[in-house]
Amino acid sequence: MTQHPREPFTLLMAVWGNDEPSAVRAALHSATSAQTLPPDHVVLSCDGDLPPALAAIADGVERGEYGPATVLRRSDHRGLAETLQEGLLACPTSLVARADADDLNHADRFEKQIPALLRRNLDILGAGMRELGSGRTRNRPTSQEEIERYLKDHSPFQHPTVVFRKEAVLAAGGYQSLPFMEDYDLWYRMLRAGARAGNLAEALVDYRVGPELYDRRGGLELFRSDIRMQRRMVADGVTSWPRALRNLCIRGAYRTVPGPLRRLMYRLLVEKIGV
Repeated sequence: MTQHPREPFTLLMAVWGNDEPSAVRAALHSATSAQTLPPDHVVLSCDGDLPPALAAIADGVERGEYGPATVLRRSDHRGLAETLQEGLLACPTSLVARADADDLNHADRFEKQIPALLRRNLDILGAGMRELGSGRTRNRPTSQEEIERYLKDHSPFQHPTVVFRKEAVLAAGGYQSLPFMEDYDLWYRMLRAGARAGNLAEALVDYRVGPELYDRRGGLELFRSDIRMQRRMVADGVTSWPRALRNLCIRGAYRTVPGPLRRLMYRLLVEKIGV
């Protein structure tokens, strides 16, 4: 039998009051007991008070239903960045795997990702995602060079698929508040700090698609975050003003159209040309 590189790792998941309890249970199961290489520890970070059904799930996590676990509870709603940062600091291992509370992880996700990250001596490794229902896949570039080039226009990792070194995340400043773009901001800072990065070409996470998914990708607050990211990249010499303005024109149109049209524009513009 082939021996794969092995190192303890922690599953980091955030949950908040609007999450669907059945989806959270399914996500937790898919990322723990259903895995051929299950995490050694689970950190569930709660963003604000939870309704009874979700609170019962958190209690079950704390009792060890999904393996050794830490549950972080706070009554105030802090947002994703602060919730994940608190969870990250509580992770007892160097290796951390992110998972969202409404996605389904393939059973061999960690068996493929953890050894690959160790063999390649990476600080962060992502993978593809597959849309539940349609089977449509979303991939990101796989090599360091391609990832750094893609970074100029779009987030080079899909947040629910990443595994990373806790030390590399903290060295880059950890999760910081940039509304709806906390992950893109973090990947940018990590890569600027010299993080070694990669993506697996295959889809290892299934994600749910509904009107609320594309509703979250619109609005002026998110467009303001787009502006902040593009301005920072110009100031750092990562991109040029013409390229930044091109990105912002496309993103501005995408952020302001109705949700159903935004889904079409995402596939035609964001996924096709990477902006």
